[in-house]
Amino acid sequence: MVMRVLYIEDDANDIAITRHMLARTAPEIRLTIATSLAEGMCCLEQPDHFDVLLIDLSLADGCGLEVLDHISEHKLSLAVVIVTGSEDHDKVATAYKANAAGYVIKKGDYLERLADVLHSAFMRFLTGSVHRNLSPLRVLYVEHSSFDLDLTRRHLARHAPHINLTAATTAQDALALLPDNPEQTADFDIVLVDYCLPGIDGLEFVRLLREERKLRIPVVMVSGQGNERVAAHALHLGVEDYLPKREGYLFEIPVTLEKAQWQAELALERVSLKQINLRLSHLLTASPVVLYNIHFSEEGPKIIWVSENAERVLGYTREEILAPDWWASHLHPDDRESVLARQSLLMTEGKLTHEYRFCHRDGHTIWLFDELRLMRDTKGQPYEVVGTCLDISKRKQAELIRQAQQSTLDLIVTNQPLPVILDNIADHLEMINPDMLVSILLLDKQTKHLKLGAAPSLPDDYNTAINQLKIGEGVGSCGTAAFRGEMVIVSDIDHHPYWEHFLDVTRKADLHACWSLPFKDENNKVLGTFAIYHRRICGPSPENLALVQEFAAFTALAVQKVQATESLRLAATVFASIREGVVITDLEPRIVAVNQAYTRITGYSEAQVLGKNPKIIKSGLHDKAFYQEMWSVLKATGHWSGEVWNRRKGGEIYPQWLTISAVCIDSSCSTAEKPCNYVGVFTDVSQLKQSEAQLAQLAHYDPLTGLPNRLLVQSQLQHAVERAQRHGALVGVLYIDLDRFKNVNDSLGHPVGDELLIKLADRMKKRVREEDMLARLGGDEFLLVLEDVRDLGDPAFVAQSLINLLTSPFVLSNGHEIFIGASIGISLFPEDAGSVTELIQHADMAMYQAKKEGRNTYRYHTEALSVAANERLEMENRLRYALAAEELILHYQPLIDARTGYVVGVEALLRWQPPGGAMIFPGKFIPVAEETGLIVPLGEWVLRTACRQARAWMDAGLPPLAMAVNLSVRQFQSENLVGMVQRILEETQLPANCLELELTESMFMEHAERAIETLNKLKALGVHLAIDDFGTGYSSLIYLKRFPIDKLKIDQSFVRDLAHDPNDREIAATIIAMARGLKLGVLAEGIESEQQLDFLRQHECDYYQGYLFHRPVPAAELEAWLREHSVQP
Repeated sequence: MVMRVLYIEDDANDIAITRHMLARTAPEIRLTIATSLAEGMCCLEQPDHFDVLLIDLSLADGCGLEVLDHISEHKLSLAVVIVTGSEDHDKVATAYKANAAGYVIKKGDYLERLADVLHSAFMRFLTGSVHRNLSPLRVLYVEHSSFDLDLTRRHLARHAPHINLTAATTAQDALALLPDNPEQTADFDIVLVDYCLPGIDGLEFVRLLREERKLRIPVVMVSGQGNERVAAHALHLGVEDYLPKREGYLFEIPVTLEKAQWQAELALERVSLKQINLRLSHLLTASPVVLYNIHFSEEGPKIIWVSENAERVLGYTREEILAPDWWASHLHPDDRESVLARQSLLMTEGKLTHEYRFCHRDGHTIWLFDELRLMRDTKGQPYEVVGTCLDISKRKQAELIRQAQQSTLDLIVTNQPLPVILDNIADHLEMINPDMLVSILLLDKQTKHLKLGAAPSLPDDYNTAINQLKIGEGVGSCGTAAFRGEMVIVSDIDHHPYWEHFLDVTRKADLHACWSLPFKDENNKVLGTFAIYHRRICGPSPENLALVQEFAAFTALAVQKVQATESLRLAATVFASIREGVVITDLEPRIVAVNQAYTRITGYSEAQVLGKNPKIIKSGLHDKAFYQEMWSVLKATGHWSGEVWNRRKGGEIYPQWLTISAVCIDSSCSTAEKPCNYVGVFTDVSQLKQSEAQLAQLAHYDPLTGLPNRLLVQSQLQHAVERAQRHGALVGVLYIDLDRFKNVNDSLGHPVGDELLIKLADRMKKRVREEDMLARLGGDEFLLVLEDVRDLGDPAFVAQSLINLLTSPFVLSNGHEIFIGASIGISLFPEDAGSVTELIQHADMAMYQAKKEGRNTYRYHTEALSVAANERLEMENRLRYALAAEELILHYQPLIDARTGYVVGVEALLRWQPPGGAMIFPGKFIPVAEETGLIVPLGEWVLRTACRQARAWMDAGLPPLAMAVNLSVRQFQSENLVGMVQRILEETQLPANCLELELTESMFMEHAERAIETLNKLKALGVHLAIDDFGTGYSSLIYLKRFPIDKLKIDQSFVRDLAHDPNDREIAATIIAMARGLKLGVLAEGIESEQQLDFLRQHECDYYQGYLFHRPVPAAELEAWLREHSVQP
């Protein structure tokens, strides 16, 4: 440290040698020379420029004591050292009294000691030792010479009265006065010991003090005989100073003692300071508080020192921290501007306390609490800043977590939407740790998909990509975490198998790590996932995991609270809007709540029933035992339900279905063991009762006529049979079917038909007995059950009377008079059947027999009818199987052109060939197919198979041939006939002009207009149309002219007897002539003889077909013949 010294000396030689010596031994001393007292006084006008004044007492223009008076008078702050060449003890004493800090006699090696004297004087001055003249100094003086002892005592009493001297003449006496160990307190401040002592000399005495007793009391040794060896040994043993007994040494004793005392105190202070520094170093090493100093220079403020713990706290070395602009460059970008702006407060207010985010060496962000104090010099200029900074990341994190929790709770309390709450949670976590990108996904429990809850910092494209993510093993971090119900950490997305299907979106979003934690409800069911994404590869630290778990926990709380609130709101809405009445009572019971439906059903307002007993609506229809049983079951099981009749406010008694449950709203009690409320839910079943009656009516009675229906009449018939069995009686069953009722519906419409059925039912009800049951089975079918039949002829009498009853016309509301008849079948129990089903079936068979025999009559059931019906049923079942088993085949019979004799087509004829059985011809199974509806799929199969065969022949090289296929009545009346034909032609790729559809007159004579429409649509497809079996049905020339027909086929019944029957010849000739007149082709079928052929040739018939040319055979057998008899291309 630089020490500034003003040296007032008028001797040029002394100035030169002093300057030279100090420059060599103490270069830190800057010497300013004043060669006179006056010049020195001028220099002292600026006392701040000097630390020490070195002054000779004898000067040419005055005495040095004048300067001391000046310093004392003006209270100048500097140390004074007296230098003199004479032994003027009085002046020296006067100088000490004037607070001189030391003196030097220009004698011997004084120049070598001068630097030490100056430093000692300056330090004593700084520590105030020069002002301690009033503080006593306790000195133990060990001196054997009584003369020296007395001389020293008197000198100190005169010149240093503050020194209290205690004498000991031997080392043993002195040791007795001193402590035995360093723990004891000495009664002296310093020991002054003479080297020459009897017995134990001064050196041995010092050794005993230092080495054996370990005393650190300061020691000064004096000696009149010593030499440099003794001095060196003494200093080596640890004495503070060595003073030879030279001339004037008594004046040096006070200064030397004080110097030794000061040095000892200084040494103790140094030891103490060192210990303090060590403790402070340890404290700082363990402390989270970083200390630092900033100095102001021309370049601006700069950190010049920082405590060693800075690297542990901030992550940077001391060298890095001391670099220019280090601090500002590592402020968090979001905080840098505001933090730098606040620095001006340090200059204006002298202090600054603030918190900000700082970038740690390892890349994460920490929060610092920074406190600075500005230090100014005596002129008020800033020269230093003392600062402390503390890592408050944990405290700030806890504070921000509390803020997040409070903010979340506030949003929940104010019923904010769940997305708003989740966004708030994500924002708070990202504020705590900006490196984290939060994604909250919610699990749909039904679909097991994760839907987006909140992800404020993730790109919209990425959020869209993962929204509605199906959970499962290996489906990213979140899908897997939700599936497993446990945390999934992926620190490197780019190389993890869970993310291989999502790399396109993660790379586009610059996401490289994902930690996903499933959050759950109180039942440990997964509610969703709380995920943290990073834009770098990284895994979580324990602190990070704890933080994420903390936020996931109150995310789960928020989701549950919102869901619970929504459930409560929904429950409240249901309670208010449900159509069932709800009443809640306490255990008294007293009504505590009712819903709107309760007030609507009962007629009582809420105010009228609250606090009342629920029996306020009691009807009185139930006895006491009913209610006792109700309460018994309720208390035993916690539940009761049943039908109760209650009374509305207006007095009306009504039925209700009531369910009562014992519940407990308080979670501290168990519903089963300690209910606290009863909840009753009831439905007004008045309408239900009416509906049940209506349903019973609908279930057992025909809604149109009001007659019993099939279900009820079968039940009644069963009862009648059972009674007849018990009493040996007869039961008659009449199956009634109206004749040609379909014509009424088709011509006049179904409303007219319904009105006719009503009137007919009313007329027949009046004819039957009360004990008999007349029922409508459906459509135009009725059933009459006759009980207690006494004679087998009685049912016939009833049947005939019903037939007679219908002979009178029915006059309808529109003025129409309609005549209707009925066919009736009769069966008897037990003669015809033993069960209800057989009775009805047999009556039905008899009714069909009546229709066959002319209608408007009745017939009894016979055994022959049952046999025929069974055969028909067997044929139906066999036919169904044959269709599925491909037992049906087609045979083909050629069609011959009369003019050329070549074959121009074939007719497809259906055959049934059961495996291992005889072939069945169409006349046997086609009627069954017509009756059962099997003719529709059968006819489609025939058409498709025939068209496929015609196409095959064409592909085999045969010339195009017409394929004639018969259509049934059912097929022709089908609405999709035209579509089916078109579809089959497209499937088989057969040209439409190669297909000829054969129809019978009966197909279109009944509904001619509709038939014409269908024929025109078929004709539009390009197919040819022919009327088969012409002349056997109802032929109308008027309609025939309108039908788009291409050909007439003369039925073989007219061809068979052409050679013998003139009538057949006339009919055949007429048909040919008529066809020619209508420009239609004509074909004769069934030609078997030359005579038949000759007649047809004479009358110019266009086409022939029959056994005379070729019998019907399978396609394979016919192909060779066709090649031989076809027109060759």
